[in-house]
Amino acid sequence: MADKSGKAVGLDRLAGRLAVVTGGSGGIGGAVCQLFAREGASVVVVDINEGKGQEMAASLPNMGSQQHRFYKTDVASSKSVNEMVTSLRKDYTCAPSVVVTCAGVAIPSYFLDMDEATYDTVTNINQKGTFLVAQAMARLMVEDKVKNGSIVTMGSICGRVGQHEFTHYSGTKGAVVSMTRGIAKELAEYGIRCNVVVPTIIDTDIVDKSYEQERLEYVQQKTLLKRAGKPSEVANLCLFLASEESSYMTGQVVDITGGQ
Repeated sequence: MADKSGKAVGLDRLAGRLAVVTGGSGGIGGAVCQLFAREGASVVVVDINEGKGQEMAASLPNMGSQQHRFYKTDVASSKSVNEMVTSLRKDYTCAPSVVVTCAGVAIPSYFLDMDEATYDTVTNINQKGTFLVAQAMARLMVEDKVKNGSIVTMGSICGRVGQHEFTHYSGTKGAVVSMTRGIAKELAEYGIRCNVVVPTIIDTDIVDKSYEQERLEYVQQKTLLKRAGKPSEVANLCLFLASEESSYMTGQVVDITGGQ
């Protein structure tokens, strides 16, 4: 939708809600932040990149009462995540009711050549980071007795089928899927839903940096739609899972793969 000036506006599906998005300055995370803001949420942009994170927060649409902020956070560090929680409690009067964990990294490396540092970096950000943020935000929701909480995590088709040069990445994404389903079982009694989005190749900087053009084209051709997905398409799915439109969904693994 658009207003008379042509500016995109939403349907207020997240009006009055506080949303935390990790990896908020990235391709998918940025699209999620923009869409959630258009839908009425106050958005907390969480990212390790201070410059891009501040720029994203400043660019978010504001209908007047929304309070968008940026918190520089290393999701792989419990100390950094706890500092983010402290800032949230100081700056906002309510707990977040929406969390989307988009922070992630992909570093291509052959299994036989991979060093421990590369493995640890990918695992700590993708898997441990998802755990730390989801746990911290869920604790806030439980403390404040949030009854419409929604946690959306980010998996990958690689976590199901594996991927050449991405053994470590695939392992973390498979773990995120299993972890999310376990979280959903434990948080259901508090009225908090938790679902995982499973994309294939999405047109983002992280994909451009991780894949050679020939392999990127090969993977795209494996999808029925013969193209990479758009960050906005993943954001639309995240909005559905965050909103009350999916109020009877939890513990679900939702593919967005163009038919792969």
